[in-house]
Amino acid sequence: KRGYEGAKADLWSCGVVLFVLLAGYLPFHDHNIIGLYRKMSRGDFKFPPWFSPESRRIVTSLLDPNPNSRITTTQLMEATWFRKKMPIIESDHEAEGSEKLMETLNAFHIISLSDGFDLSGLFGEKRKEEELRFATAKPASSVITRLEEVAKAGQFSVKKSESRVRLQGTESGRKGKLAIAAEMFPVTPAVMVVEVKKDSGDTLEYNQFCSQELRPALHDIIWRDDKFMAA
Repeated sequence: KRGYEGAKADLWSCGVVLFVLLAGYLPFHDHNIIGLYRKMSRGDFKFPPWFSPESRRIVTSLLDPNPNSRITTTQLMEATWFRKKMPIIESDHEAEGSEKLMETLNAFHIISLSDGFDLSGLFGEKRKEEELRFATAKPASSVITRLEEVAKAGQFSVKKSESRVRLQGTESGRKGKLAIAAEMFPVTPAVMVVEVKKDSGDTLEYNQFCSQELRPALHDIIWRDDKFMAA
């Protein structure tokens, strides 16, 4: 009825994208399309607990259903949260040949990690048999400790830094010794994406190790958004 205002509509879309990048799922959910539109028109959504007060204000302002009171591009670019940079954490203990800095994912990194801009692939098993990813609310130290426990049980040697772990098998398999690399990327101060991939060795042995050893050991630290999706 009021016509299409491209700039204001694009800002609302940016709010949806920003919410997905920070939360890992869409802000509006409903099994009924009319119910979905109703939630969108009312701005009816809930934040997961790791959103900071500043990010909540920005997302709320972008998803304001009233285009006249919605935040403008100028206001967005002047916002403190928008202008500040995430800290890059220096590592004190580095694995051989690894970089010194722990990389923080930005929006472009996240999109590049997904298949065809499908962000759902970030929070589950990747289509390639030799890689998988998961999100966790646990700190990097907890993930590394859990991987060390898996390595000890499976007779793997471990090389680690603050953000990377490499498990090296001690016995040769069909294609040499199996090696598995895990790397952690902070998305927000409270959420990380962990990427696990086969570094060397046989793919079948890698998949068996992931299925029988790795996934059972990590199941309780993998973040799932079921309770938020149901909200």
